[in-house]
Amino acid sequence: MNVELTSVTSSTVDAFGYDQSLNELYVQFKSGTTYTYVGVSESVYAELCEAESFGKFLNANIKGTYDYLKS
Repeated sequence: MNVELTSVTSSTVDAFGYDQSLNELYVQFKSGTTYTYVGVSESVYAELCEAESFGKFLNANIKGTYDYLKS
């Protein structure tokens, strides 16, 4: 992962980032675990950036929708 992560105010998430060339969303949780969600479009990423609640958007639109790698 060669993407700079941006800190976010959330009870469960520390930071996130996006690689538009790979369509991959990176989410680093407060536990230290990072999830790479595969196939996330730029438009979905833009919606995430504008979401009022990062965690709610993640749960409603990312988790269970996109395949992921855990590291």
